Amino acid sequence: MWKVMMSEPQAAGKVLRELLSLLMNQSLHKTSASIKGNPRILSLAATRAISEILLQSVCLWQVEAIFPQLFLALLFQVSFATELTLQEVHIFWMENQQDQLTPIRSAVQSMRVLLCSMGFESQVLAIEAQGGWDNLLSSQTHLMGVRIIAREMMKMPSPLRSTIFCRLVELLRTEDPTWEMVAMVFFIEMLDFTNISEELLCALEIFPIYLRSQCLGMPSLVLRAILRLTERPDTERKALILLPHVMDQLLGDDSDASAAALPVLGNMLRLLEGKRLSLTALALAEKLLLLFNNELDTVRELSIHLFQIAMGLVVGAEKKKMKKKVWDSLVPLLFHLHDQDKSVAKASQEALRSAGQFLKWRQLVQLAETAQAWRICECLLARKRSRAMDYLWQTKTYLQSPQESLRLEAVRFIGESLAPGSLSLPGSLCPSARPVGHPFTLSHSCLRRQGWQEAHPSPPRCCTLGSALPRELCGQTGWVVGP
Repeated sequence: MWKVMMSEPQAAGKVLRELLSLLMNQSLHKTSASIKGNPRILSLAATRAISEILLQSVCLWQVEAIFPQLFLALLFQVSFATELTLQEVHIFWMENQQDQLTPIRSAVQSMRVLLCSMGFESQVLAIEAQGGWDNLLSSQTHLMGVRIIAREMMKMPSPLRSTIFCRLVELLRTEDPTWEMVAMVFFIEMLDFTNISEELLCALEIFPIYLRSQCLGMPSLVLRAILRLTERPDTERKALILLPHVMDQLLGDDSDASAAALPVLGNMLRLLEGKRLSLTALALAEKLLLLFNNELDTVRELSIHLFQIAMGLVVGAEKKKMKKKVWDSLVPLLFHLHDQDKSVAKASQEALRSAGQFLKWRQLVQLAETAQAWRICECLLARKRSRAMDYLWQTKTYLQSPQESLRLEAVRFIGESLAPGSLSLPGSLCPSARPVGHPFTLSHSCLRRQGWQEAHPSPPRCCTLGSALPRELCGQTGWVVGP
């Protein structure tokens, strides 16, 4: 049937365009469980029809005219086939009982036939040798298969590569969640193997859009691509236009994106100069402080290390503002000397040493070199009593830390802070607390929860304050008011 129908050039072109349209209409929203009403099922039927047409070796010049669009549509169809429901697969089998291939294998087969019919047998074999076709069949390895195919497609003639790239740009601008992840992976792989010119301008336009994507893994994917741009001499400075967008990724809910953004920002700092460098380092330091207690070890380590670098990059008026950020970093860095991840603990030690140098505080430098945590704690409280309330507020986050060692250090720090004569707090901070002069005692049950008794066999001492703690902090620590 197809051979007769496709022998007429005008009809062949019309049929191919209609099949291409069906392929690109693979909606995520199923409108019906029937062939007639479900775009997903129709796209499966279109895939099988294209394979049959190509095997007839007719209308090849019409196929060549739409090859870039047809190739990408089939690639997206493979990706889409990994997400089919059992009901949709059943419908496919009912309509194609003579077909021995599953929907996804049928789509992969159509891709192979298309490439061979266009004279790209060597690419088909190279993809097979690298396991690309097999990788496409599994949702776990699918994107690896896409990367292999993209790299092999870069061996095609330059005009054809350029057409495929432009088609990808056009598709990515539409922000369709059906195939945007596959399109972005392919786009990034082509970007790596392209002599950058207009292609870079397209990337700089598209990347900010997808950094805001809600698609799982998309921001991290784009950030890794930007990292590679900052490592290429021909693109590194042009990539600086993305700096504000990358900084926006630090404090989102996606810790993987934060982890991917930190190396990018490290590279970008290296490329900045003068006033812009100083201002960026100051702005970055404020965000980095909030990552010191992140759930991911990598984020904690990289944020602390980058904060250490940022300290040394501020000049002029920004240096005074940075001084406050450095003071704000001391208690978190002190606690993370006890981090369960040794790399984080080491980064904290080095950052404390740099902080001492920045503040021109020789004793802190010496104590940081030997990681004498308790001596550092004593020095902090003795050096700047006016910041004692700030220190206590900073412990609040660590009292809820999933790491037992950090919870214990927070309780220890509070106990040291509230030793007789070590702290005087303004009563206005806790208007609802008891009048000045009423003592506070550490709850024994709280100290057991935080691990105090393991470190201190004797009962903890009661600490009489010249004023009251904020009631919110009392609730976090287990401190209770008592005579």
